[in-house]
Order: sequence, then C-alpha cells, then structure tokens
Amino acid sequence: MKTLLLCIFSIADIAAVRGEKLGPDYTITKSASDGKLSKTEAVFNFVFIDTLRKPVKNAIMFSYNGISKKQTPDAKGKFSLKVKPGKYVFQFFNSSRFYEIYTDSIQIKPGYAVDMLVSFKTANMLMTVDKPVIYVYGKQKENVSIKLDLKGSFLFTYPQYTNGWSFTANPNGTILMNDKKYHYLFWDGKLTIETDKLDLTTGFVIDKNNLVSFFEEKLKLMGLNSQEIEDYITYWCPRMSINEKNYIHFIFNDDYNKYASINVDPKPDQMFRVCMLWSKANENTLVKEQKIETFNRSGFTVVEWGGSEISNKDNL
Repeated sequence: MKTLLLCIFSIADIAAVRGEKLGPDYTITKSASDGKLSKTEAVFNFVFIDTLRKPVKNAIMFSYNGISKKQTPDAKGKFSLKVKPGKYVFQFFNSSRFYEIYTDSIQIKPGYAVDMLVSFKTANMLMTVDKPVIYVYGKQKENVSIKLDLKGSFLFTYPQYTNGWSFTANPNGTILMNDKKYHYLFWDGKLTIETDKLDLTTGFVIDKNNLVSFFEEKLKLMGLNSQEIEDYITYWCPRMSINEKNYIHFIFNDDYNKYASINVDPKPDQMFRVCMLWSKANENTLVKEQKIETFNRSGFTVVEWGGSEISNKDNL
C-alpha cells in the first residue's frame, strides 16, 4: 500500500546577480551605480530581519575583512556601511538566540551601492498548533487506532486522547467511538520547531480579500475534499482577516512528521498532512512562491490539517 506523508555562493560580478538568492541567510537584492559616490567609494546598504521576517532593531555585531564594528539598525532594520571598492567577507551576530551569519567574498565596484537582505534564524521556536483535525475514511467499516508522538505536549484533545484513539471508521468519514459519532479527531498542542530547517523565504503573501479564493484553489490542489476545505476556510479566514495581508507557509507530510509523528493501524492507502504557519505581512514582504504538495484519494485515507500564527516574537 502507498502512503504519502504531509533554511555559499561565490560571485565575480555582483551586478550580474540582482535579486538572486545567494544562500539561506543573505541575498543581494540590488547592485547599481550611485552618482553620489566617488570612484574611490562604495556602500553596502543592509536590511536585517529575523525568523519571522520582522525588522531587527537591536544592535548588530559584525566584522568585515578583520575589522569589527557594532551598529544599531533603524526602525526598518536598515543601516549603511561606506567602504572602499574591493572584496569583502562579512560575519554578522545578533544574539545567542540566533545563528551567526557568514558570507562568501563579495566584490563591490567603484561608485556602486549594494543592497543586501540579511536573515537571522533562530535554532528553535515554541509554536502553538491550533486545531489540527484528523479525518479518517475507511475502505469499508473497520477498526482503526491512531497514536501521535509530539515534539512537545498536548493542550486539548477531543475525543479525549488516552494513549491514542481507537474507533470504528466508515467510508463516509464518520468516526464511531464510545457510542458517539464524530466528524473528525481534534487535538492542539505546543511544538518545538527547528526554524533553521524551514525555508521561510518561500510561501505566499495574500491580501485579506483574496484569502477565500486562495485557500479554495490551494486546498483543492492539495487534494482536500469540499467538506475539509469548508472546515478549513471557516476556521482560519475569520482569524486571518484582521490583517490586511498575511504571510502563509505550509509544512507538509514528512516535514510535519518531524514534530508531530503519527501512527495509524492499519496502515492507510493514502495519508496527507499539512500545517500552515502564518503571520501578518505588509507591502514590503516578499517571498518566493512555495511548491504545493498533493495527493490522490484512493482506498483507506487519512487527512489532517492544522496551523499556527507565528507573529508573536516572544515565541522565538
């Protein structure tokens, strides 16, 4: 049976890589001649962001070519460094909560300004996962048991989780347990996420007026059915609509399994799991579109969705 389970680059001419991602920690966003600079001058314009892509406003320790400095970015996480034309290797340090960042040798031309986005990543983030729900569709009426192993702890379960759930699954998705019928199995909890293993430079930035159409399209692409899509949209869209724009990133199957592994007996023919990370975004939030994973329903099928708002910096 088939089971489908649901963060140094070297450059010779920096002007040729405008907007190209150099690595998981820093990106050259622009390189251009600046008429305000002489031929003996050049300038690096840095923007510093954290794991949640919020501006870093505290003092940054950094070094380049053996020179050490300390600088506090402005409210948008920016500061500039005027240098002589040449090659530079940078090292950036934010705090002990974040990984240090090292660059390769970067060449800057006479009279040029180079804009660089520097992304600090935390080693771990404590995340509250809201309303993961598990749908179970038996091939026929059959007894099923499900166990979860969290890299964290449960907050609430329904029906009550006692060393797992044991129940009777039906082809229409009805779950029979303790003489009661359920539409799905519910749990939420706190998970410890290794943020350096997430590429939060990918995802989607969606206007609040487009949330419903976005989820209708993407959830259908994933393979969710109409009832699952309705449950998803009616839970998440009211919460997310308080923001004009939202950043959305999905964790699928094997990646999700690292933090909340699941064991289903008997083994399903198809299993699909997705957890959505989201936060408030603005007009300056830019990400690369994330690839959506999908599955085809057949036989005994298990589907799970959940999500977490990651806008609280205290979680870092």
